[in-house]
Amino acid sequence: MATYKDIHGSKIQNLSSDPPAPFDGQFWYNSTSGDLKAKASSQVAAWSTGGALNTARALFAGGGTSTAALGFGGEPVGYTESYNGSNWTSVNSMNTARVTLAGAGASNTAALGFGGYNPPGSALNNTETWNGSNWTEVNNLNTSRNYLAGDGTNTSALAFGGSPSPGNNTSATESWNGTNWTSVNSLNTGRWVLAGAGASNTAALAFGGGSPNPTAVAVTELWNGSNWTETTDLNTARRYINGSGTSTSALAYGGSPYTAITESWNGSSWTEISDLGTARYGMGTAGTSNTSALAFGGFGGQSLTEEYAVGPVAGVVTIDAS
Repeated sequence: MATYKDIHGSKIQNLSSDPPAPFDGQFWYNSTSGDLKAKASSQVAAWSTGGALNTARALFAGGGTSTAALGFGGEPVGYTESYNGSNWTSVNSMNTARVTLAGAGASNTAALGFGGYNPPGSALNNTETWNGSNWTEVNNLNTSRNYLAGDGTNTSALAFGGSPSPGNNTSATESWNGTNWTSVNSLNTGRWVLAGAGASNTAALAFGGGSPNPTAVAVTELWNGSNWTETTDLNTARRYINGSGTSTSALAYGGSPYTAITESWNGSSWTEISDLGTARYGMGTAGTSNTSALAFGGFGGQSLTEEYAVGPVAGVVTIDAS
């Protein structure tokens, strides 16, 4: 078996104190403390606690980034809050109060909310745009539904899946051009309580959900602007799942039954990574890639916000040689 010297050309140094400027990957033994140490150069990914929502809720929508996000709708219904990277601020409510809607948006100043329902009513097709101050009602979805998924921005979005009536699910997909919704080719697997990720109406990712109710699925599909194609499944099938990112760099997290499982999508496969700090489902979400995300509210953590980030391990680490 090769030794450290065989691989690196030198033995591990025996020093009385830590070197003043170690290079990445350098190992040494500190004879004073009795510790084997190294200068870390790897990356660490983790969820951490952010500012709490002002109104605890679940089954709502979100959009934006981890430092400029919007949460809207939900139970209790109607409220909108804006996140600046540290704190949530209550802003003007939606015109049509509702739960189980979908959202799209690139920041906390421009967003789109669509679908959902206002208990105890039936599924809605209402669509509203957010300009940073107020919600404005615009042209409706062609298919009324709740528990649907969405992605994109307030001028280029996609709506897919959902439940048009109790006990049923749909594969219907619609594309938003900033003015109107147009029905386009359907998902291969009709389902509801699924999640989506994507930056526009020409590239999207749909994953998880229930089909038929209440069976959870791990199905993942890619949208290329014209058609959906089935691709690599999630590692863990989940309903009421949440997600964020793009069609090539996404995160999937939470789900029912209560879970903290988080998976990262690299454009071709899912990899399980660091779990949420609190297991939950029915959250609002924001984020633009698999390295940065925001998860807020939901059943199991109604006012809790968690921020996901990837960064380098700082400084010198002590190695447990036991």
